[in-house]
Amino acid sequence: MVPTKPESLLLLTLSFVILLRFTASIVPQEEVEAVENILADMNATNWRFDGDDCSLDMVSEVPRLSQEANASIGCDCNIGNDTDCHVVRITHKFYNLDGVLSPELVKLPYLRSIDFAYNYLSGTIPPEWGSTQLQEISLLGNRLTGSIPPELGNITTLTQLNLEANQLSGTLPSALGRLTNLDSLMLSSNMLTGRLPTTLGQLGNLTDFRINANNFSGSIPDFIQNCRLLTRLEMVASGLTGPIPSNISLLVNLNDLRISEVTGPAQAFPQLNNTHGLIRLTLRSCNISGEIPEYIWLMRELAVLDISFNRLVGRISSNILGRSLRFVFLTDNMLSGDIPDTLLVNGASIDLSYNNLTWQGPNQPACRQNTNYYVNLFRSSSMGNRIQDVLSCTENVKCPRCEYILPLNLL
Repeated sequence: MVPTKPESLLLLTLSFVILLRFTASIVPQEEVEAVENILADMNATNWRFDGDDCSLDMVSEVPRLSQEANASIGCDCNIGNDTDCHVVRITHKFYNLDGVLSPELVKLPYLRSIDFAYNYLSGTIPPEWGSTQLQEISLLGNRLTGSIPPELGNITTLTQLNLEANQLSGTLPSALGRLTNLDSLMLSSNMLTGRLPTTLGQLGNLTDFRINANNFSGSIPDFIQNCRLLTRLEMVASGLTGPIPSNISLLVNLNDLRISEVTGPAQAFPQLNNTHGLIRLTLRSCNISGEIPEYIWLMRELAVLDISFNRLVGRISSNILGRSLRFVFLTDNMLSGDIPDTLLVNGASIDLSYNNLTWQGPNQPACRQNTNYYVNLFRSSSMGNRIQDVLSCTENVKCPRCEYILPLNLL
C-alpha cells in the first residue's frame, strides 16, 4: 500500500530524528566512556550516565545518608562552535562510595568542578589530575592517604581546593604556590607534616585558609601577611609553634580567626584593633599574657570569643559594646575583679571558671535565677572555702562531718 502524504511526512520526520540521534550525540562518546570509568573506579555501580541528555540515572535504590546527598553531572552545550555538549561538573557526595579516585578525569577536557565529599574513597590523589583545567576540587571527608601530589600546582585555574578530613601525610609541596587564583585552601584534619612552604605567601587571592589538626612543624609563618584578602584563618592544633606574628594585624578583612594549642614563648595579646569585622575570635591556649585589650569588647559584630587557657590578668571591661556576643570563654586565666553586668547578654553562654574573680553572692547579677543566659562560675574565685569555690552563688556553705560504716563479708 502506498503511504499517504501525511504518513510520508511523519516517516521522513522520524527518519530525520533517528539520523540526528546517531550522527550528533549530545555528549561525545569519549567523554561518556570517561565518566563511566570514573564512576566504576569510585564503585558508583548504582548509577548510569546517559550521554543523550547528560543525566546521571540511579539504576538501583541507594539510601540517602543525608539531605545533602547529591549525585549529578552538569554539562555545557555552549562551548566552542561544535554542536556537542561537554561534561563540566561531577558531583557525588554522601553516598559512602568505597572505591578510588580515577585518573580518567584528564579525558574530560572541559571539566571544571568535582565534589566527592563524604564518601569512603581510599587510595591516593592521582598526579594525572595536574593536566586538567579544574576550578573546584572537594574531597572532604574521605579516607585518602599518601602525599599531596605536586602536580596539583599545575592546575593554575584552581580556585577552591578542599582536602579536609582525610589521612593525607607528608609535607605540603611548594608547587602549590603556583595556584595564584586560589581563594580557598582547606587541609584540616590530616596528618601533614613539615614546615609550611614559603611559596604559600604568593597566594594573594586566598580568602579561606584552614590547616587545623595536623602535625606541621616550625612557627606560624610571617608570610601569612601577604594573604591580605583572608576572611577566615584557622590554625587549631596544627602543630605550629608561637608566637603569633605581629603582622597578623595586617589582615584587616578577617571575620573568623581561630588559633589554638600554640606552644612557645609567652606573648602579648595580638594586635587586632584594625580588624573591625571579626565575628569569631579563638585564641585558646596560645600562651598569651597581659590584659585583654579594651578594643576587643568594643567589636560590635563579635559573636564568639574564646581566649581560654592563657595567662590573662586584669579586669573584664565594663565598657562592652559587642551586643552580638553569644559565647564567651575566659576559662583558666588569672582574671580578677567584678563580673560586669554588660557581659551578661541575653541568650549568652559564658564560662568564667578557674579565675580569680570576685566571689558572686546569690544577689549578684551573675547568679540571678530564671534568666536566659548561662554562666559557669566553677572555681571562678578563691574565697578560702573550697565548697564556695565550687558552689558559687551560695552563702554559708558548710559540709557536716559524715561517718560511713562499710560492712565486709569475708566468707
